[in-house]
Amino acid sequence: MFGAAVSPIAPFPIADIETPAPEADIVAVPPEAEEPPPELIAASQETAPTAPKRPKESFEQKLGARWAVWVGGLALALGAIFLVRFSIEAGLLGPGVRIAFGALFSIALLALGEWLRRSDRITAISRIPAANVPGILTAAGTVGLFATVYAAYSLYGLIGPMAAFILLALIGMATMAAAGLHGAWLSGLGLVGSYVTPLLITSDNPNILALMIYLIVVTAFAFALARLRLWRWLAIAASVAAILWGAAMVMAGAGAIESGIYAIVLLALASVFLVVDVQRDGTTDRPDWFAVGVLAGLAALLVLGAVARDYASASIAASLIGGAMLLLISRRYDAVAFVSPVAAIELIALLFFWPAAAQAAREPVTYIVDALSTYFPLPDAIRMFGIVGLLGAAALIATALARLLAKPNAGPFATSAHAGAASAGPVVAAIVAYLRITGFVSSIGFAAIALALAALYAVLTERFARRERPGKALDQVPTGLFAAGAIAAIACAMTMALEGGILTTALALAALGAAWVQLRRPIGVLRYGVAVLALLVLARVAWDPYIFGVRSGGGVYLSILIGYGIPAAAFAVASVLLRRVRVDRAVFAAEALAVIMAALLVVFEIRAIVFGGDLLTPATALSEQGLTTAAAFAFALGLSRLAQSRPSPVFRLGGVLARILGLLNAVIGLGFVVNPLLTGDPVGGGAVLNEILLAYGLPAVLAGLVAFRAPPAQLRWLQTATGAVALILAFMAVTLEIRFLFSTSPDLSRDAVGSAESYAYSAAWLALGILLLAFGLVFRQRAARLASALLIVVTVLKVFLIDMSNLEGVWRALSFMGLGAVLIGIGLVYQRLLFGGARSANEPDETPPEAGATTGA
Repeated sequence: MFGAAVSPIAPFPIADIETPAPEADIVAVPPEAEEPPPELIAASQETAPTAPKRPKESFEQKLGARWAVWVGGLALALGAIFLVRFSIEAGLLGPGVRIAFGALFSIALLALGEWLRRSDRITAISRIPAANVPGILTAAGTVGLFATVYAAYSLYGLIGPMAAFILLALIGMATMAAAGLHGAWLSGLGLVGSYVTPLLITSDNPNILALMIYLIVVTAFAFALARLRLWRWLAIAASVAAILWGAAMVMAGAGAIESGIYAIVLLALASVFLVVDVQRDGTTDRPDWFAVGVLAGLAALLVLGAVARDYASASIAASLIGGAMLLLISRRYDAVAFVSPVAAIELIALLFFWPAAAQAAREPVTYIVDALSTYFPLPDAIRMFGIVGLLGAAALIATALARLLAKPNAGPFATSAHAGAASAGPVVAAIVAYLRITGFVSSIGFAAIALALAALYAVLTERFARRERPGKALDQVPTGLFAAGAIAAIACAMTMALEGGILTTALALAALGAAWVQLRRPIGVLRYGVAVLALLVLARVAWDPYIFGVRSGGGVYLSILIGYGIPAAAFAVASVLLRRVRVDRAVFAAEALAVIMAALLVVFEIRAIVFGGDLLTPATALSEQGLTTAAAFAFALGLSRLAQSRPSPVFRLGGVLARILGLLNAVIGLGFVVNPLLTGDPVGGGAVLNEILLAYGLPAVLAGLVAFRAPPAQLRWLQTATGAVALILAFMAVTLEIRFLFSTSPDLSRDAVGSAESYAYSAAWLALGILLLAFGLVFRQRAARLASALLIVVTVLKVFLIDMSNLEGVWRALSFMGLGAVLIGIGLVYQRLLFGGARSANEPDETPPEAGATTGA
């Protein structure tokens, strides 16, 4: 930070101390003794003087002895200024007399302050350093002199620019000398207060150039005094005031040349006083955030000047010169190495606000062809924009390489700052340029630039990887950052050149390439690059799920397969490669993208198949909802199996989400939205292979399999819900299938239910119950047996409550006979196989389920 402890230059202290306390006598202690002998301790306590405690000031003392002096000095300074202002407004005195009176009054204050400083009586009375009366008077006189000289030059033209500059410089040096004599920080009020002087003295025709000269001189002496007396607060105040004044002058209409020179001169002053003089040996890596902040504010002032002047040539040149100065100072002094990222931000901001496209549109059409325009036929505005961007990017990379390859080796702070600026700055600058010039429209030229950056970063990655020393973690920082820059540049190149599904596929393949490279070269950033690419792909899908471009027609099937299938496979393989090294968030990101892309592939392919390649159909269908539900349960089943072989929160959470989505789609979609009994829509297909089998039968089987996979302990209710939905889907599949076979109308809700159809329901439900019972007995699953019992109870109720009154003749008899035979058979099976003597009383009812499965529904 500003004033860091660098020998031989002393640092800025935390608090300004006028006179140090007397030092205590030091008694030598033998090194072999753990503590001094008691007699030495007693002797030291007797001889060491004790500093008297300073009595605490009361409010009355502060008010009378301190605040009164401050306000009095301020009143004197303001009185002089307001007196001059009053004489101007009233027209009492001529310009020369006004200036003379102002100068005499200011000199009188300075003389009085010096006389009081030398007076023994006043010195004995004024013992409060912060309210030193001579210092206050000197500060007031300084403010008056600054105001007088400035008024003589700017308001009345009594002196020229050179005379004004010399006088202001002399006043500044005199103020610095007064500060050295008086020794109180209030003496610096003469410099800080001078920033307020232009606000108090107004003019109908202000001279911006004179004001800039005035502010530059004041700032220079403020920095010098702050460095000489180690007054950190003065440097901070001068920096903030100078930057704010610069911004105000730019917004007030200062010319491009004047504002640029002002910012560059201030940048030079800050570099000399805040960096060069503080960090003379240049070996410290301790960051000086104060100096970095001041230099960053001046960089922002340069960008503001360029924007306000509509990117005039002078403002662009000033920004480039300022950026070069920032890079040079960051290259030389590691304590301000973060200025390199500041320069990168300046370049990016300069390009972002540059209306290059609008300027090119306003250019007249010319037909003058030179050697450059023959090969690069660009408007002048676009050419200048490109030159600035290329020069800035090249300077960032060159500065980083010059420091990272130099001796002595840069510390952690400088290494990270330079490598980060060189890797991120040019890439972001290319993205901003792509936005400002093309508006995110595909551009082969920008893609070529990004690919060139990627190739350069790949070379730098390899070079710094070879320079790594065993056990030196710092050596891996530039390697990782340049590798990240290469990945980012490749992603940018693909974004700039490709669109739609091709872009998504390219980004996924880039992630696969990064995962493969990290096997051969263990660069940790490559793993995070895979995660970043996964996020980019996810953002691309969220922006437009139809990433493949084709939304209808015969080519949609292949487009979906390429647009989603290749990225899914790429991220799946990338996750496997990443797992070979270690399991971290990069692995989880790749696995998540593989699952998401695979799910979208299945969903869109189902929709394309159902609607004949027309993805834009604003409707749904029974087969689409059924296959989508089946796909959700299939994903839940597969992900739960993967979670056993490869412990991963992605597979575990993905299995739960797929199960929940399948349940919701089954209940809402199949139960109400596309239920043919409610919608009246015709059911397609033959007697056996039809939409009912796809929509209800297949999801029922898959839901039943999922029901035997145990979810996390806190979500046990999902198992019961899944089993219940599986039973309901199977029941609906059987019921709708019979209804479809007996119905003579496409609308299944129109025809009345006949005797044969009613008997078929009973028989089918019994058959389904028997199948569930057999499954429960064979696989020792109590949940299946309970579902069978529930279904049989429903059948019994139907036979006794409905069939008894509706069926006639042989159908009624067969219904009861079949029901009775089935019930007796079920009873025998339970007695013989489940509760028979072959099983001991202590034998458990079911065999232990496989890992990850439970027996409850």
